[in-house]
Amino acid sequence: MRAFFALLLVIFSPHLMAQVLATLDRYSITASDTLNLTLEAADQIQQRPDLSALQQDFRILGSQRIVVSSHSSASRDVSTRWHLQLRPLKTGNLTIPPVRLGDGISAPIDVTVTGALQQRTKPDNLFLDSLVSQDRVYSHAQLLYTARLFLRTAPPASMEFLPPSMPGALVVKLTDPRTYKTDRGGENWFIREQTFALFPSETGLHTLIGAEVRSDDLNFSTPLPERFEIEVLPPAHQNSRGYWLPAEQISLSENWDSSINVQPGESFVREITLTAKGLPADALPTLFTQRNDDYFAQKEDVSLTETQTPQGLVSTRTERIRIEPLAPGDLSLPAIDLNWWHTLNEKAETATLPAREVKVVQPVIAAPTPSTQVTRSVNEPLDVWLWVSVGLGLLCTATTGGWIHSLHQLKQARQQHQVDDQLEEQRRAQKLLLSHQRAERNTFQALAIACQQNDAEIARTRLIEWGQNFWPEHNIDSLEGLCEAAHSQTVDYLVLDLDQHLHQSPFEWQGDLLLEAVEKLRQKRLRQADPGNEDADFMVPLAS
Repeated sequence: MRAFFALLLVIFSPHLMAQVLATLDRYSITASDTLNLTLEAADQIQQRPDLSALQQDFRILGSQRIVVSSHSSASRDVSTRWHLQLRPLKTGNLTIPPVRLGDGISAPIDVTVTGALQQRTKPDNLFLDSLVSQDRVYSHAQLLYTARLFLRTAPPASMEFLPPSMPGALVVKLTDPRTYKTDRGGENWFIREQTFALFPSETGLHTLIGAEVRSDDLNFSTPLPERFEIEVLPPAHQNSRGYWLPAEQISLSENWDSSINVQPGESFVREITLTAKGLPADALPTLFTQRNDDYFAQKEDVSLTETQTPQGLVSTRTERIRIEPLAPGDLSLPAIDLNWWHTLNEKAETATLPAREVKVVQPVIAAPTPSTQVTRSVNEPLDVWLWVSVGLGLLCTATTGGWIHSLHQLKQARQQHQVDDQLEEQRRAQKLLLSHQRAERNTFQALAIACQQNDAEIARTRLIEWGQNFWPEHNIDSLEGLCEAAHSQTVDYLVLDLDQHLHQSPFEWQGDLLLEAVEKLRQKRLRQADPGNEDADFMVPLAS
């Protein structure tokens, strides 16, 4: 019985060990040709294959690693594939020796090399070994790609990485190229490194084509770009406001004087900042709702910033809002809740700014000043009555003149006060006009980016924000409200098309026609505001 089990172990031991499949693109070459060797093993393997035995008969010109992932409702299969570019060092019948990859080992392969060897004074001693942060990423979430080129000698000064590419992905450069030295396998290597962030928008299995190496040095041998199979997952959930925020970290903060006391007609400024790690700035939603019966609110400015770090993209959206209470009492500013998806913890979370209370005091009305009664004794001696009468006459004349002069001064003061009020109203209107102009330009730029990238989800949010600043006299909080304000059949049709794509096929939507329609609305408003100046900056007229 023991002999029988031993025999089974000998027969099936190659199958019990993790298998590495080795294939060649051809099995007969000349000495001047290159040979492509493919190694494939199950599971995701980070370490490089052991190529020491292979380097006895072949020079390794380049290598690329691909992680192949297939996902189904029942299971998810992952395999690691290495492509090696070889050049023979000998002629005759050569053997590709067994190569270890992870826990598996490949079978030997015979290859025939004919012709004469070309003498090379400088061997190509470089390879690409780039890194990706994960092989599964949510739609619009951040994927980090670090291009790494290993060289035995210092890289030429002109060497650069061209950005990686992936279907439907926004690519952002996070760092400048840097060079450093490291020890690898007991040997010293120079490493040229640069990090990029990718934000894919099309779900499904896609190929990330790694950075291509470029150099003006004619003696520099360029390796093949690497390829990675990346699975882009659909949004895990969608909130009632229609946006999807996959990020590594999100926080809300505010800047304002919470101890202020204001009166009806006065105003104060509140700044709200949304900070997101792992999202571009144009993907951040609007924060403050301007619609409220207790106060009038107007966005004075919206600023978007992006900071590139080796750990990823950090973006901020800051809204500056001027708030004017409409009545005395306790004014409540509602809480701000922002639902987002934590890509590291794989769960939904909520960032919150709590509700705030502002004391609106009753305006103080000055009490009227009582008039002073002046009594004057009339018990004067009879012999001085005439002089008293004359004095009283002169006093009456002077008093009448003073009253006339005071009335004239009061009339002038009232007129001046009216002029000052009009100037102040004009200044407030101009300030409000400029704030609308800045906010409209910023939101239009964000909308243009979303349309150019054919991103239906972000375009919907940016379109509503742009409409709020283009038609401030309307309370626009939906696509329906925007269509009512636009009064355009073209806009109605394009918004309907956008809405249908959002529910059926968001990744097939094309944003060029919508962007063209919005630009025509802006040009029409411009011509109405200033018919003689076609090149003037866009100005938003105030609501009457």
